[in-house]
Amino acid sequence: MTALPSLAVGALAVAYLPLALALSITDVREHRLPNRLVAALTAAVGLVLLATAATVPAARSLCLGALALALLVGLLGIAVALLAPDLLGMGDAKTAPAVAAVACALGWEVLLGALLGCVLLGGAVAAAVMIRSRSARTRMAYGPVLLSSPLLGLLLAPVVRAALGV
Repeated sequence: MTALPSLAVGALAVAYLPLALALSITDVREHRLPNRLVAALTAAVGLVLLATAATVPAARSLCLGALALALLVGLLGIAVALLAPDLLGMGDAKTAPAVAAVACALGWEVLLGALLGCVLLGGAVAAAVMIRSRSARTRMAYGPVLLSSPLLGLLLAPVVRAALGV
């Protein structure tokens, strides 16, 4: 699998970061991820990956694989949100495909690092929220953790490579 060209990584960052920040702020303030912003994020990420697949033959399989993973994550996320809404909110389920596509497009080490970072940071934030509120029933905005996971994946990718001896 070939890495994305720098221009595609830059386009992905421009498409992802502003919308991820807006969604994170909204989720912290209102405990919701508005469909309009989630749709814009998903469309922006999808368009960048499709454009890259169409114009960079060497990155085609990586981009199409990232989009396929996004579809799978979306289907699984929506199923979990419908069957166990206390585990995953529908907004998070609809946001997860774009997050997974970005992390996957940046490489398998970033994807694994994103998963690891999401679990570790999510657990730490949840523990802090529960300690602060003195209740295990307190809700937390998980969107910012989810949306930060591709960046966490970039930070943790060297750790993943070292752990796997690659």
